[in-house]
Amino acid sequence: MRTARLFLFVLALAAALSCFGPGHLKRYFDFQTGPIPEEAGGPALAKSLYIGRVDVADVWNDFRIIYRRSATELNYYPNEFWAGKPDRLLRETIFHYLQGRKIFAAVSQEEGRETADWVLRCRVHRLEEFDLANVWGARLAMDMTVVEGKTGQVIERREFDRTLPLARKSVSELPVVLSRILIEELEALVLSLRGKGLTSAAKTAK
Repeated sequence: MRTARLFLFVLALAAALSCFGPGHLKRYFDFQTGPIPEEAGGPALAKSLYIGRVDVADVWNDFRIIYRRSATELNYYPNEFWAGKPDRLLRETIFHYLQGRKIFAAVSQEEGRETADWVLRCRVHRLEEFDLANVWGARLAMDMTVVEGKTGQVIERREFDRTLPLARKSVSELPVVLSRILIEELEALVLSLRGKGLTSAAKTAK
């Protein structure tokens, strides 16, 4: 009897200790910009840009990282989390990238005394990992709109819904690929804005 009780005690103790083992440690992830190429010869866009609030749909604006295995079922990783809520992480990533890129005359995310020439408004519709049998992917669906700071007139709008495969089946690959999508789309937005900003700058010079 004592042997049986001792055996059960050891099993219970082992189960309890396993909950604190390496497999159950919490991990936190952030977005990344990687090396930021600076604009040669000074700002190409003679406009100041304010990075407005990034609106993220409620389901995805969570510390928990979402993954799905079908079009209708959402799941949360139990021990893997975003380092902050996605709305804040994305806004900071956008700000640091565009500021480091030196395309604009100035980039800010703090309210100032003067209204910026342009305001970037973003809304995220999907931010998740999509797990298929043969490959895992990162999905980011979002729209980015640049408006006049004073009038609110739309200068440029870009909307996308992209899924790219992860290098391997690991949640640690998710922020890497999501960041890649975000940076590529920011570059496409900047490319669309270049002509408009330069035209405006040329008129001002005259």
